[in-house]
Amino acid sequence: MPTTLTELLGRRAAEEPGQPYFDLYDETVAYGRLWKESARYAAGLTKFGVERGDKVCLIYPTCAEFFYTFFGALRLGAVPVPLYPTLGVDATANILRDSESKVVATIGWFRAGVEQSQSAAGNVRHVVEPFDLEVDDRPPAFPAIRPEDIAFIQYTSGSTGQPRGVVLSHANVVRTVEFMAEAAELTREDVVVSWLPLYHDMGLVGCAFTPPWTGARLYLLPPDLKSPRAWLELLTRARATFTVSPDFGYRNCVRNIHDRTGLDLSSLKQALSGAEPVRLSTIQAFEEKFGLDNVVTPCYGLAEATLAVAIWPRKTPLRFDRSGKVLSVGRPCRGISVRIMEDEREVGSDVEGEICVRGPGVMQGYYNNPEATRRVLSPDGWLRTGDLGFLDRDGYLYITGRVKDLIILGGENIVPADIEEIVDRAPGVRYSAAVGLEHERTGSQRLHVVAELREPGMGAEAMSRLIREIVQRVHHERGHRPARVLLVQRGAIPKTS
Repeated sequence: MPTTLTELLGRRAAEEPGQPYFDLYDETVAYGRLWKESARYAAGLTKFGVERGDKVCLIYPTCAEFFYTFFGALRLGAVPVPLYPTLGVDATANILRDSESKVVATIGWFRAGVEQSQSAAGNVRHVVEPFDLEVDDRPPAFPAIRPEDIAFIQYTSGSTGQPRGVVLSHANVVRTVEFMAEAAELTREDVVVSWLPLYHDMGLVGCAFTPPWTGARLYLLPPDLKSPRAWLELLTRARATFTVSPDFGYRNCVRNIHDRTGLDLSSLKQALSGAEPVRLSTIQAFEEKFGLDNVVTPCYGLAEATLAVAIWPRKTPLRFDRSGKVLSVGRPCRGISVRIMEDEREVGSDVEGEICVRGPGVMQGYYNNPEATRRVLSPDGWLRTGDLGFLDRDGYLYITGRVKDLIILGGENIVPADIEEIVDRAPGVRYSAAVGLEHERTGSQRLHVVAELREPGMGAEAMSRLIREIVQRVHHERGHRPARVLLVQRGAIPKTS
């Protein structure tokens, strides 16, 4: 079995050079071509002084050049650092500085912003583009890559504070890919479609690196889709059997696709939902609208565990807790242990607490941040996820929220996602966020809601009606009245990857 990413892709290239790895923009890239181009890019990186252990930041859209640069760096023993292309000059500079990146590889239309970040960071020597790396020089002598070597640094989205660099070894990634393929029951006959960004763990590890384990074919789309219909059209055209999306992707399809002519998702065997709270209402609405049954299933993971912790098995009826309200994400994947902690002690079944995990995918730590690493990673390998949940008597895992996000109203713990699901169902609401803010006089928390309008141009009277509707819905379903509802225009609520 391969023990490094380079070995995994190298074997595919040697044994099946003509076998397609991925299709993108009507272009097919086979394993042999990937391996050949990655050697060229490695030679190009060497020209700019990249050596073993150096960090190479990748600021690309979804494109073949991302893969050539990523694996070119890996083959040199360098460390790729994939990054969100439109993060902003200052935030990008902070990560360039924190990661100690020596070179940034990007593409034309991002270059101006990248160079501003380079100037602010002060440590990046070169900003390069594909034409700089596509050299015909003799490839360098590639060093031996070991399982314990760093494969890449995955920067967190920053949803819980300052982004941190998650250090993942080749062993972390390859073992995760192995048990993910097993849990998702992927085979060589599967066809995977992904629109998820390559700078995100679900898009990179889950969709880009897992298919090579079995030889499944991969079709890619850019994440900045003008319409969710493009995703479903590719699922139809490719006769896809497997896809992945956060809940909002399925929700957008339900809300925005009115004409189903030409769409046929009958080939789908599994559509995983993860990366944010999984809503049963979304699953039911998507399956009903597109004629599916028991196809959209939940999963759970995080960057600090490389990706996957639990994946619901194919064609298995969904499972709920005893209240019938909380959906299980499945049993932990093979090799992963989960325990629930409350006040530094492990609790029993059906008791909510912080989810802690241990397994082959748990990160090496946060790059250059030993203090943050110590806060979440114990000496014996247990990772504090910051997520709330519980295990039932049969070992099934349930996710209920984030430890830091809990809203406490009148002594009751409220999970923001529960409020947000209610608000999101209100006519005219695209997306919402619920928070608890302390009242200056009483010191107790009060519920505040921010809701994005689905369409621009809503008049004052209509907005007043919508606010009343939101307050009534939340009070009716949860027994609490929001102290304030703020309506904002589309795109005003920052949403992390």
